[in-house]
Amino acid sequence: MSFRLPLRLLLLVLTLSLTSCGYIPRPVAGVPPGAPWQALPLRKWLAENRGEPTALAFCSPPECRPGLVVSVIRLTGDDARITQAVLEDPERLARALRSPAGRNKPVRTTVSVERLKDVPYPGFTISLAPENGQRAPAFGAALGRRSGEDLEVVLVIGDTAEAVQRTARQVAARELGT
Repeated sequence: MSFRLPLRLLLLVLTLSLTSCGYIPRPVAGVPPGAPWQALPLRKWLAENRGEPTALAFCSPPECRPGLVVSVIRLTGDDARITQAVLEDPERLARALRSPAGRNKPVRTTVSVERLKDVPYPGFTISLAPENGQRAPAFGAALGRRSGEDLEVVLVIGDTAEAVQRTARQVAARELGT
């Protein structure tokens, strides 16, 4: 009898440990490990027949300057095809963001995109700012690599264009390979 309770307890602990693995965040390769960076367990939160978030990390001020968010996502099917087209022609995204179609009030936003050069995969940088200049711009970068039907994408968003581009290149080199 005394043997059964510890065995059941051991099996329960082992089962809970294995099922909770999806809740343990995977760090993003290419960003410093540990504080002030934080990783989030996105797989269990967001994966619903869409893109599969593989990793997400963020570092926010004041501990980290500039603030950055870095993610790695795996896309399939139509999502992969559409995203691949945007990675190859980012002006498509810029046009969509500039268009007031479908909005009650047109948002006047300055959008600029630029293809990334000297990278082994298609990608781009983007900046978004209100036309009135009342807020600082937000910067982003995206790079993607095809693997069969899958498309792995590195996304970086942050406070400065230089930090975003540098981080995107570093993470893509580690996450997507060179």
